[in-house]
Amino acid sequence: MKIGLCKGHFYGPVSGADEILVSYAISLHQSGHEVDVVLLYKPSESDRFYRRLRQAGVPVVHVINRSIAFMILRSVRGLLSSFLLLFLLIPRSEASLRRVWQVLIDLISRAHYKHCRDYFSRSDYDVLHVFTPDTSATLMIRAGKEAGIPVLYHEMGTPHYLPALDPHYKRLEKVLPLCAEVAALSPILARQWSERFPFLSSVSVLPLLTHDSEMLNVSARIASNGKPETIFGYAARIEEGKGPFVLADAMAQLRQSRQDVLVRLAGTGPATQEVKARVRELQLNGSWEFAGSYEGAVGCSAFMRTLDVFVLPSFAEGTSKSVIEAMAHGLPIITTNVGGSPDLLTPDAGILVPPGDSAALADAMQRLASDPALRKRMGQAARERYLKLFAPDAVLSVLVSTYSRVAGNGHHVSHNGQHPWASSV
Repeated sequence: MKIGLCKGHFYGPVSGADEILVSYAISLHQSGHEVDVVLLYKPSESDRFYRRLRQAGVPVVHVINRSIAFMILRSVRGLLSSFLLLFLLIPRSEASLRRVWQVLIDLISRAHYKHCRDYFSRSDYDVLHVFTPDTSATLMIRAGKEAGIPVLYHEMGTPHYLPALDPHYKRLEKVLPLCAEVAALSPILARQWSERFPFLSSVSVLPLLTHDSEMLNVSARIASNGKPETIFGYAARIEEGKGPFVLADAMAQLRQSRQDVLVRLAGTGPATQEVKARVRELQLNGSWEFAGSYEGAVGCSAFMRTLDVFVLPSFAEGTSKSVIEAMAHGLPIITTNVGGSPDLLTPDAGILVPPGDSAALADAMQRLASDPALRKRMGQAARERYLKLFAPDAVLSVLVSTYSRVAGNGHHVSHNGQHPWASSV
């Protein structure tokens, strides 16, 4: 069975959907399965996801050899993203730029539909696994269907998405009936997407897969002044929807009662300068560090090993890969009660707080900062939950069984140890 894992292009440097695709591809390849990563557009040689796939020996193919329009658009987008002062001068410009990007990339992609269909018609894929959010997803679904290849569409997000994504989902709704199967990342999300798209007979569950780097026993840190210090870490795209401003407000409240706490924030994004301004306004400079972005498992491990607690106060979330990476490291979690997060965490492994509630977030941070024994118990429970739900051994058999079902070849793979969500698959 040959599998094509499909996206329009890599978004980078912080993209959950790209990370999930790369993790699937590497795990399938290392397990001996025949798999290609199929991109509509050729990636940059310096792209971090492309480099990781090449280093792992995973074939990466692209449908369009050269698209001048896409190259120009990608260059302009990169320039605007790096020119962070723009986001200070034009409040809320990110949403406008995202809408413009979606419209332009959709127009460019439509011009390449015939190339995509012809490529799939010449290929020997048994299943196309299309990932989103991606503005090229609708095109690749249509092209795969017309080429006669069963399509598995895998939704990475939540139906309670941010308003900027509404045009994407309106386009997507038109092509979902063409898919052989639709999957979400957790049981809660599968039920919610079934309600969002009632014309679907069902939505199955394909869990996120994160490689186990054997990162156990995150020990307490000692600050330079010799006093124990609790380090809270955030790793995500720095944008309003991920909640960095809420985290800053919560940290300011927490610092009113204790000084032995620190936030270490990793990531890049359009709100970076605004967050830095908020940190200065709240006088958090001595208790807040910007760590920049990290790359791959080594960078992730290096960052996670510096933390005592992982925090992600998102307003909307499907299944956060950074939360699962923190669980793999044995870290207790504080995140918001949105999307698939309630599927990730039991009360013994982390704390769920309402989105946008800085006071509740501060209370949760205070609780864990005050109780090292509780942090250790929660971290151990989070690690155990990771092994049951998201480790390669737990996920791969579910993934391959789904491919066999979608391909209709009758060769179903039994689940090793019965994944806890197998009844939803």
